[in-house]
Amino acid sequence: MKYQIEKQGEEIVIRFEEVGGNAQSVIDAIGRCQAKAWGCSSGECMKIDSMSPCGEQGSLALRLRPRPDLALDVASLGECLKYQLPHHFDEAK
Repeated sequence: MKYQIEKQGEEIVIRFEEVGGNAQSVIDAIGRCQAKAWGCSSGECMKIDSMSPCGEQGSLALRLRPRPDLALDVASLGECLKYQLPHHFDEAK
């Protein structure tokens, strides 16, 4: 699975490719971090106010909206994903 993180205004969109049957696992992992930030070095997930999944067959996109008066950082979210998601996921360049 590969992913790409993109800033769109105040929101961040993370696009995952080759998700297969792992879409719900990805959503759950980010949701767990958002709720507790359990050990994530960046703490960026604590800034997420809402997460809206959308996807097509074989892919997944998550639209993340920051909490009021906060901003989400692409690089910090990348660190969070590396921590939260299994190591076999490859980051898209």
